[in-house]
Amino acid sequence: CFHWLFQDIFNSVIAALFLLVVCLFAIIVKSNTGTLAGGVLGLILLVLCVVDAVLLYKKISLGRPRGRNAPAK
Repeated sequence: CFHWLFQDIFNSVIAALFLLVVCLFAIIVKSNTGTLAGGVLGLILLVLCVVDAVLLYKKISLGRPRGRNAPAK
């Protein structure tokens, strides 16, 4: 029942959730400055995963024609 075009979006959302959990643990524990820096950089990656999911959602064309013969916007 899951449309195959949404696999990339699903992958980005799962990666973002995983990064959220790992980065929050790294920031909360912050045993040294490297762990804190890794948590902050991971949060930046989290934002990039969310942006990727949004851009993929906008790019998917369910009702529009596909291929090279599709009219330009």
